[in-house]
Amino acid sequence: MTSTARPSVVSGVPCPVRSVAGVNPAVLAQFTGETEFTVDVQGEPYLVRGCGGTLHEKVRFHEKDPVLGRDVRVWHVWPQDDGFCAEHVAAF
Repeated sequence: MTSTARPSVVSGVPCPVRSVAGVNPAVLAQFTGETEFTVDVQGEPYLVRGCGGTLHEKVRFHEKDPVLGRDVRVWHVWPQDDGFCAEHVAAF
């Protein structure tokens, strides 16, 4: 049995967002509530599923394990230039 390796997510490294809920992101509100988005991590797509909420001028997004529903990591998402960036942040 083989599996596809996922790229390593590094805390504190901004990643460009490729899509949110399968479409090009246009507004920050698309990242709130239950949704998913794909970021570019080291040139590879990385799918983030979970729930986001507004935090000042960005969204704080809690990535969840799709099978067990546990928290995996926290992301901050914000508009940048002509798109959006997401960054895994250490949250204690």
